[in-house]
Amino acid sequence: MINPRPLFLSLLLFLSSLVFAQQSLSLEKVTVVSRHGVRAPLEQYLNTLDEMTGKGYHWTRWPVPGSHLTLKGGALETLFGEYFRLWLDDEHFVLNSADIYFGASSKQRTIATARAFAAGMLPLKTVPIDYKVDENGKVGYLDQDYLPLLNDRCAVDGNFDIAAFKAEAYRELGELQAPSYSYLEKMLRMKRSNYARNRGIEHFDDHFSIRLDFYDKDGKMQEPSIQGGLKDANMASDAFILQYYEMENAKDAAFGRRLCFDSWKKLAYIKDYYGDILFTKAPIISVNISHCMLKRIQSEMVPEGHKFAFLCSHDSMIAAVLAALRVTPYELPNTIETKTPIGFKLLFEQWVDTNDAEATRYVRVRLVYQSTEQIRGMKPMDLTNPPMSYDLSFTGLEKASNGMYNYDDFMRHLQNSIQAYQATARGQHPWK
Repeated sequence: MINPRPLFLSLLLFLSSLVFAQQSLSLEKVTVVSRHGVRAPLEQYLNTLDEMTGKGYHWTRWPVPGSHLTLKGGALETLFGEYFRLWLDDEHFVLNSADIYFGASSKQRTIATARAFAAGMLPLKTVPIDYKVDENGKVGYLDQDYLPLLNDRCAVDGNFDIAAFKAEAYRELGELQAPSYSYLEKMLRMKRSNYARNRGIEHFDDHFSIRLDFYDKDGKMQEPSIQGGLKDANMASDAFILQYYEMENAKDAAFGRRLCFDSWKKLAYIKDYYGDILFTKAPIISVNISHCMLKRIQSEMVPEGHKFAFLCSHDSMIAAVLAALRVTPYELPNTIETKTPIGFKLLFEQWVDTNDAEATRYVRVRLVYQSTEQIRGMKPMDLTNPPMSYDLSFTGLEKASNGMYNYDDFMRHLQNSIQAYQATARGQHPWK
């Protein structure tokens, strides 16, 4: 029989050396890519949601316009910012005004999220939020840095083969299969809905297709999109999740049903599946649509970048960024959205080994997010009650003994993902 004592002592020594190594590290720079906080369902979904819901069931009437950050969403982001202040203070991470940058997608929900987070993290500073406006001076600018727009504008030689891109994308997507809609249909009481009666069906259509139109008829850039049953099912999945986050009474959020945590995960799965199909399944798509955001991240991670940068975007963009960086599969604990939960932060942290004469620099990449319980309970966070944290790994990158990545190795990996865009311009798989 093997004596377990030597194995235990070896593990103890390894963990002790890991703790010691991390104690010698100093936090030097933080780049955050954030999803917006809790919002109302998108405006264009509201009528369809009512149509697909059986008589007697009523969606909550939101106190803000469709797609806008809610008051609760703003308060949660302020709590998040307050936690970051405590964490950064604990790491002796001193910030001056010139060290800070806050940018956002040109949407109310992302701009408001950045403002709320900044108010919590930097309550004594007036932090400007950088975002673009359209030709009328209003939000809604199609900013490639923050939106997962199909991108034919960055080819080195100026030539982008859209036909070849689409052919490769559809090859990578392969045969598309719908998830099970049965539980969602039951929750909606869909058989009794106008949606079912008007279409002569009782279920969401299992057939769906992906459109890869780079521009609409007016010449505006477009995101990948889905047509068919999965699109409508995603509307309902998204609305249920947001209602659960927003409403104090979970039973009311479920139309009078008392659901367990796993049942809410079951409802949220359809939204996760929708995002995976559109933004991560085909590498040529994820590399293409995340190209500008990857370059923004790179510009902040180099020495000339800001000491603390906060870029507020969308779950679709961050999912594409992670796929383009070849993240290994993960499933987040303690959240009904297991890939890109509401308000989550993708952190690129730079640490320096103060005990090393060469001051070796490392990168830690992790997701920080509020658990579903923390969101619903509006629970303040501090160093003894922190948000959830999940360290990420990437194909083709090996971690150092301290569990982080060597800075130069990570930056080469990031540059490879940026350069892979050129393969998408030729209609080639990015990693051949």
